[in-house]
This record gives sequence, C-alpha cells and structure tokens, in this order.
Amino acid sequence: MRVNGAGLPMRTELTPGQVSDYTGYDLVMAGNLPQPAVLVADRGYDSDKIREDIESRNALPMIPMRKNLRVRKVVDMSSYTLRNMV
Repeated sequence: MRVNGAGLPMRTELTPGQVSDYTGYDLVMAGNLPQPAVLVADRGYDSDKIREDIESRNALPMIPMRKNLRVRKVVDMSSYTLRNMV
C-alpha cells in the first residue's frame, strides 16, 4: 500500500499469498503518483533492487535487513513501528 503525507492510501494492490513481496513493490510504485520521502516496509521488501530504487527517488528506505545478512543497515524503529498504521 502506498500512502500520502497524511497517511491516506493512494494505491493498494492485492497479490496471492505465495507471491513475493518484491512483486507487490513494483505494482504499488508504478504509475504517476507523488514520490515518497520514506519507504517503511517489512523484511519481505529487503533487496538491493528495492533499496536502490527508493534511493534513486531521493527517498529513505526504512526496511530492516533479513536476519541472515552480516552487514546491517540502521532502521529508525520508532518510524518502523508505524508501518502497519493506515
């Protein structure tokens, strides 16, 4: 789901449960919508491709790293806990 600055939904896409979150990212970010300042998402969206895309949009990826990765990126947990609030 993509939300605007007021936290209101701008686009929602439903995918089957067995489909990777990466697919949902492409569906939600496609189109002519305002660019996000921050992407807050769960570990399912942790990929270099998604991080690079968000950074190319001059936005901050707020995505925790998968547990099996050695190099960790900092996540503001106070912002991250708001990811399910719409």
